[in-house]
Amino acid sequence: MEQVQPTEKQVQVKKKKRVYSLDMLRGIIVALSVFLSTIPYGQVDYPYFRHAQWYGVTLIDIILPTFITIFGVSMAIAYQRGVKWEKILKRTVRLIVYGIIFTIIVEWTLDFQTIRLTGVLQMFALLGIVTVAITKFVQSPLKLMAIALLVSSVYGGLILYTGQSCEGGLPQPECNPSHIIDSTVFGESHLYHHGERGYDPEGLVTSLSALSNVLFGYAFGRLILTRKETGAWRELLGIGALLIALSLAWDQFLPYNKRLWTPAFALLAAGFAASMLSILYLIFDKRKTDAKETALKPVVWFLEAYGRNSFLIYFGKFMLGSVLIHLSVTHDGIEKSLSRVINEWVATFTPHPQLAYGLLNLIFWTIVAFVCHKKKWYLKV
Repeated sequence: MEQVQPTEKQVQVKKKKRVYSLDMLRGIIVALSVFLSTIPYGQVDYPYFRHAQWYGVTLIDIILPTFITIFGVSMAIAYQRGVKWEKILKRTVRLIVYGIIFTIIVEWTLDFQTIRLTGVLQMFALLGIVTVAITKFVQSPLKLMAIALLVSSVYGGLILYTGQSCEGGLPQPECNPSHIIDSTVFGESHLYHHGERGYDPEGLVTSLSALSNVLFGYAFGRLILTRKETGAWRELLGIGALLIALSLAWDQFLPYNKRLWTPAFALLAAGFAASMLSILYLIFDKRKTDAKETALKPVVWFLEAYGRNSFLIYFGKFMLGSVLIHLSVTHDGIEKSLSRVINEWVATFTPHPQLAYGLLNLIFWTIVAFVCHKKKWYLKV
């Protein structure tokens, strides 16, 4: 029997199994997160690099919801041939356990009377299993986006209704549904500590709104999969513009707020993710030749290294930061944290030690990302 050799086009298709735009966006978000979230507080403040205190939105605010939207995109691509519930349930349990371990390291405590039970990894676990349940029955991108808009609108109505009795007629740190619902479910001592336990940015209440981001992301992923011939970049660009416009409209009634994940905030992140996916898809995926075979290869390699180990780097940077803050050494006769020692050393050769400290963290995690990518070591949960 004559053996048929694959054509050049078939070889290229085989090589392009991964959706580069997804890895590229994930890489951009994680690299940006490493730099921004590791800039220490000091003499100089960088308000645009810090989280908004309550209402408003900054650059770092948009990182987590974009990451969660990307989570939805990756689910659509990973589960295109169906899901195995046993595997999903095991993954959910692992995320919850890892989330508690993560909290123990970051908060540097073993006090189980006050340890926080909620968190980003726990949110991923909850959102993942709910999204799988919904998408078992709904796969249409249009219907998924309609459900996402419904979820966001219902959540917005709830926030507005409960906020009528608050100062200014809008939810406040001590006057919001999270303060009531999350404290009732988990106990006030187990909630987000930095908000004086008045709200939980990764609690059940905010998870309802974050679900819209995962569903939007899943819809974007389905668009990418079902528009292989023509490319989904036009649809994604139009959807991104529409969602950003809707977020501006919502902002007039219920302003951007990361702590409560208001509809304006959720829609802005989803719109940003769709727009970025559109641009990156056009650059890296909608090409006759593999992006790795062009002048874009260094960019692809850098962002792919971050993107394919996003969980390791995104959560690892917080754990490393906690270790550097809580471990001390005697330096110049004074006991100082490792973080302070490094910061003071950096200050000896730059007038911007805080930014340089963030840059050092970026360099460290870039080396980790490159080594892992070179050896094909990827942390999967």
